[in-house]
Amino acid sequence: MNIQVQSFNKHRRLSVLQFSTPAVNTFDYISGPSAIEKNLIEVREVSITGSVNNLQLVNLSDKYVFFLDGDILVGAKQNRVLNTSVFIAPNSKINLPVSCVEQGRWRAISEKFSSSDYISPDTLRAKKLKSVTKNLKQGRGHFADQGEVWDTVLNYSMSLDAFSESSDLTEVMNKKRGSLDSFIGKFPLNKSANGLAIFTDNSPLSIDLFNRIDIYQEYFPKRLRSAATEVFNLKEKENNITEAEAKFKTLNLFDQLDTMESTQHNGVGTGTEKRWDSDKIVAMELKYLDHLIHFTLLNLEPIKN
Repeated sequence: MNIQVQSFNKHRRLSVLQFSTPAVNTFDYISGPSAIEKNLIEVREVSITGSVNNLQLVNLSDKYVFFLDGDILVGAKQNRVLNTSVFIAPNSKINLPVSCVEQGRWRAISEKFSSSDYISPDTLRAKKLKSVTKNLKQGRGHFADQGEVWDTVLNYSMSLDAFSESSDLTEVMNKKRGSLDSFIGKFPLNKSANGLAIFTDNSPLSIDLFNRIDIYQEYFPKRLRSAATEVFNLKEKENNITEAEAKFKTLNLFDQLDTMESTQHNGVGTGTEKRWDSDKIVAMELKYLDHLIHFTLLNLEPIKN
């Protein structure tokens, strides 16, 4: 992978390396949250009775639409999180594999889902990606371990000391919104970047790479809130990682994938997925034709307090 560093910022125990790649803006599409706000797509329960781990998505437009793995949808019978990154063809209808991130509610509060200001934090994304990859290998589709998701949401509630009556991850994170936004304010967006690598201390937390710069910019604050949720309340500790070290470790992670076995799968909407997993990292690449739409790599190792 050829990357050009655009910026490097640190605050307390979080570091963010923003970078660009040569292949950028090669395909025209919009984000799922933007499409929802513009009424270009509709996301609903699959039926009146509903299904915890499936939603119905209808693309009413002539545009391709992208959702990020970890996107949170709010409303209907309970809030959900996407199990994988999804690329939706124009004028199409798909079943959307999701997990519940609001265990204590099963009653409709709206007909359709809305987008959220949050995506699931990185530890939850990593566990979910690992679980989905395992299920795909066994022919079970893009489904995660729902019990593990609920347990992880509970862990966030306890670690953030934020209670939600319905065990709603969005409410838990929203109760810390002021602290999260103050934290991520230390990391200015670089308008030339289309990828970022996030580190806790000297360890990689996650990498996300987007085809389009405008989509990267839309998701940048959500990605940072996700990462900040993991670390902003950790005890103070010296953070001595340098830009050179962060770049080296980012490139090394890409190189590791070249030596790992991978599996190929059909995407939920259109396109294809390539997946890697080990005891330490899990990664997924979503492509449409020859275009990289989204790549993510997540660390499975626990963050040390």
